[in-house]
Amino acid sequence: MKRIAIALLLVAVTLSGCRKKTTAVSKTTDMNDMAGMPGMAPASTDTSGVPVNRTEAQRLGITFARASERSVQSSVRAVGVLKYAEPNRAYVNARVGGWVEHLYADYVGKRVERGEPLLALYSPDLVSAQEEYLLARRLKDDSLAAGARRRLELWDIGADQIDSLEARGRATRTLLLRAPRAGEIVEKMVTDGQAVKPGDNLFLIADRRVLWVDVAVFERDAPAVRVGMRATVRVDAVPGATFDGRLSFIQPQLDERTRTLTARLEVDNANGALRPGMYATVELNTAGRRAVTVPLAAVLPTGTHNIVFVNRGDGRFLPRDVRVGQHGDSLIEIVEGLQPGDEVIASATFLLDSESNLAAAIQGLMLQMGMGLNMGGMQMPPREGERRP
Repeated sequence: MKRIAIALLLVAVTLSGCRKKTTAVSKTTDMNDMAGMPGMAPASTDTSGVPVNRTEAQRLGITFARASERSVQSSVRAVGVLKYAEPNRAYVNARVGGWVEHLYADYVGKRVERGEPLLALYSPDLVSAQEEYLLARRLKDDSLAAGARRRLELWDIGADQIDSLEARGRATRTLLLRAPRAGEIVEKMVTDGQAVKPGDNLFLIADRRVLWVDVAVFERDAPAVRVGMRATVRVDAVPGATFDGRLSFIQPQLDERTRTLTARLEVDNANGALRPGMYATVELNTAGRRAVTVPLAAVLPTGTHNIVFVNRGDGRFLPRDVRVGQHGDSLIEIVEGLQPGDEVIASATFLLDSESNLAAAIQGLMLQMGMGLNMGGMQMPPREGERRP
């Protein structure tokens, strides 16, 4: 048992001496140096915590920061696929049965303007309605003429064609179906010569001057997302360019499978550079609240706890359990565990964590063996018959 204890002590001493010159002289040089620094308390016999020599810390990349009240600015990043905005989509369907005599919108993707002809339709019902209207006009029966004209309008026959019918004085074989809005032919379900019946969808027209992108926002970021927020949108197809977006809708229910919330953005595409189906990266700029914060790297997550190394006032840094809140781009909110002005290790916290865990592990092992060990002062167990003051 004594041999094991001596071996462990030698391991502890050796590891302590290999700590980049930061712990081997912590009992003498570091404590004296820290005690002489402005704002540091006099040297104490309490050796808890990890001593940090500022010169060695700088060489190892360890930096320091103070907790302070600042605004936690964060950006919510998400990805999605551009698509046509639903309010800018319109189906064109047949209101009356007949046959397609000529197709003007003859391929998918063709650009059409509002009022532009899509197809010429022959329908016996349309021919009968034209003749009825002309007859009522000749008989000067205003009520019958108004009814016949109304029937043609309900069948999507434009006022210009009806006025042309009056001027011409005779019915035509075909009448035109026109585009109800400007856009692109996204779907075409009709060909030349095809018979159609009332209710058949013939075309789907969509405008891409404004596009939508649905993005998945993680559950932890959901409280920071609000309707009306501005967003920056980037696409791989247009490198170096950014597009303005506005969050217009948030789904009320969270996806239980992915634990995400679907948010919809409207993206301005007046110049037509964006196309539906493009992969988009979205960055939502959230407005943070003021809170006690430290740099993100100052918090060391252990899985069940969040640890911050805090200067106790004499150059020794103690691990302290803290409760964190909102994560920013470079700062993290400390809900509990720190006060404004507390000095913390701002980077390379894992170095101090490994060192403090090593000391605690060896000390605990020695105590289980019935031997006292103070890793701060490397106190050796008393010999038989020897008394310690």
